Amino acid sequence: MNAHPWISSYPAGVRWDAPLPVSPVQQLLDDAVAAWPDRPFLDFMGKRIGYREFGAMVDHAASGFQKLGVKPGVHVGLYLPNSPHYPIAFFGVLKAGGTVVNYSPLDAERVLEHKVEDSETDFLVTLDLAVLYPQMARLLGRSRLKKLIVGTLGEYSAAPAPTRAHLEAAKMLAPVAEDDKHMSFAQLLDNDGRYTPHDIGDPTDAVAALQYTGGTTGLPKGAMLTHGNLTAACAQYVESLTGDDPIVKMGEERVLAVLPLFHIYSLTVNMLMGIKLGAEIVLHTRFELETVMKEFEAKKITMFAGVPTMYT
Repeated sequence: MNAHPWISSYPAGVRWDAPLPVSPVQQLLDDAVAAWPDRPFLDFMGKRIGYREFGAMVDHAASGFQKLGVKPGVHVGLYLPNSPHYPIAFFGVLKAGGTVVNYSPLDAERVLEHKVEDSETDFLVTLDLAVLYPQMARLLGRSRLKKLIVGTLGEYSAAPAPTRAHLEAAKMLAPVAEDDKHMSFAQLLDNDGRYTPHDIGDPTDAVAALQYTGGTTGLPKGAMLTHGNLTAACAQYVESLTGDDPIVKMGEERVLAVLPLFHIYSLTVNMLMGIKLGAEIVLHTRFELETVMKEFEAKKITMFAGVPTMYT
């Protein structure tokens, strides 16, 4: 009797016992920048950012975070929609030596406060959107939060000024305080890009991110995801897609990312695996069926990760 009957359903060349190499998560980005420096990495609101340019942005973010005091043991929250701020901050935190804490924009304020205290979040990156910033601003002074780093949605678009004007006209922006508990995302990156790398030790023990559960049976709980967890998952995905007749090709794929990056599914399948493949990631802030269907053709999308409600 075959102890592993499911193996017969695997595509030819896909190994159930394939080695799954682990590394610091930021090594995925460094490898991609070295392999495909001139290939587009992000396509967001009409603007494309290449791998080399994105890698430099991350280095500047890492330097900025370290100047704030981010180092091993310091937790940085990301309270963001799908925008370039998310991957820049995600990798910037890791390169600075910190740990990422993912926050959902759908959380109630009491849940946000619980997560801040439970995760020991000291710094948090968000945008000046009316649906985001005010909730976190109210937690300054009544939680352990030390500083908010606040970006604006259109600053990485092809037309920053018109985008901001549109958001203002639609009353989608919130005024941001100017004090020592705030800094802009642009200020975070306003440096020479030099930072001090930290050895994470064993990737299977070093925590890269805290990913909170849905809290369906109580308050959300932070799942500790190690660098090994995330990079092994990427290696597994790639192995399953690159047998004798590969489904994907390194350095040639285009990923349409509409699922929120703060969810682990999109974080690993869209962002991290996309980077491991050297893919271009077409990033959307939300799922809109007509727009997605047009993008498939216009951007020659080759990969799309969805959930059942998107297909029904």
